[in-house]
Amino acid sequence: MSILIAPKLVSSRDQARELTASLPSDLSDTIVMVDCTALQASTPSFVDELVKAVLTDRQGGRLVIKGAPERTVELARRAAQNRGVIDRLETA
Repeated sequence: MSILIAPKLVSSRDQARELTASLPSDLSDTIVMVDCTALQASTPSFVDELVKAVLTDRQGGRLVIKGAPERTVELARRAAQNRGVIDRLETA
């Protein structure tokens, strides 16, 4: 399992790419957990890029979003649904 810590505020695709930059290019057998307990606000573009980077570009086995505000959870679900990877998204 790879664990990423989301900062307090996230607002851009660049921030999502920076957050996921340390991950390997192939995550097909990997669970990536993003700890969002400190997160207070996120934008749709950040969340969409996070889902894209982990589940689409790197073929992540599962993306777990932990402790996120409800709006962030909804944005993640929408992004995963739009990208056809909702079956590999978990929100806790």
